[in-house]
Amino acid sequence: MKIKLNAVLNEFELCIDTEIADSGICVIFGRSGSGKTSLINLIAGLETPISGVISHGDQCFYDSDKNINLPTHQRDIGYVFQQARLFPHLDVNANLRYGYNETADANQVLLKRVIDLLQIDALLKRFPSSLSGGEQQRVAIGRALLKRPKLLLMDEPLSSLDHPRKKELLTYLEQLNKTFKLPILYVTHSLDEVLYLADEMLVLDQGKLLLQGDVESVWNHPKMKPWLGHDQQCALLHTKVSAQHPKHPLTALDLGDGQQLWVTTINSEFGAPVRLRIYAKDISLTAEKATRTQTSIRNIIKACIVDIDIQQTNVSIKLALGSNFLWADITLWALEDLQLSVGQHIYAQIKGVSIKNQDWVTN
Repeated sequence: MKIKLNAVLNEFELCIDTEIADSGICVIFGRSGSGKTSLINLIAGLETPISGVISHGDQCFYDSDKNINLPTHQRDIGYVFQQARLFPHLDVNANLRYGYNETADANQVLLKRVIDLLQIDALLKRFPSSLSGGEQQRVAIGRALLKRPKLLLMDEPLSSLDHPRKKELLTYLEQLNKTFKLPILYVTHSLDEVLYLADEMLVLDQGKLLLQGDVESVWNHPKMKPWLGHDQQCALLHTKVSAQHPKHPLTALDLGDGQQLWVTTINSEFGAPVRLRIYAKDISLTAEKATRTQTSIRNIIKACIVDIDIQQTNVSIKLALGSNFLWADITLWALEDLQLSVGQHIYAQIKGVSIKNQDWVTN
């Protein structure tokens, strides 16, 4: 998808020039007021830029030089808002069928797939007022899918839900992408949602493009530190299942270079890809490798120091292990005693119990 635009919306200026992959989930991330919702509204045709080009595949949505500005209903786009926006006077079945072309869906194959995927069969005769927030959003997603869009836009669809409902709906969204192979632009300011969903990540700051790329490289970029904060400083690793412990409920993840990371059991087959979040506060460093009979920590990983960021109250150490990176938070005192330097090899100690179920996702 090609986006090159200049827009002034209520005195807010948004200037973007980029291309987004035409597959997978691209998360649009940033602080409130950074331009996330404005960007997808411009793509949807709900707002109009001053100038630029917006196109998806072979369809041009907007081109100021060619005087092209397709109305929203001609853009082959599905849109899921923060609030479900269901029609209150229609039951779920009627809401789903709004915009649904029954003649184009032989034997209602698509309709049945959507209902089954989102598990809303039991809701079809109910009205929106009797549904929970998570149920309403599932219906809204189903309604968007039944329009057969070529692109799906989602504007913080989980922001109004409580934590259990968010976790529940994340599972449906993950399945949605795998089932329909539909490119999705997903607006959020939640790092948990980035972890679970993103293939590509686009970070906006004050109407400008700050970072863009695959989710691991963007997440691990130094410019992401303001969003992570000191207590939430963490790294994303791409790994794969390499073994299951024969006696204990633990799974080994392959880090490359013959190294493994043991975590609580992940019920996936051998070789399954896993995206993993590890917090800097859960890593300690040692100059010498202890054996497993000398320490309770099971994960002792050899790594190379690639950056040392000395701050007021702590020191952030960036570690490379194969194609992955880790961050470790230590004190200035520890830095001085260990005499750490860039290029030095050291051992990162990671407690397996510190990695929770919400810190990994199978891709």
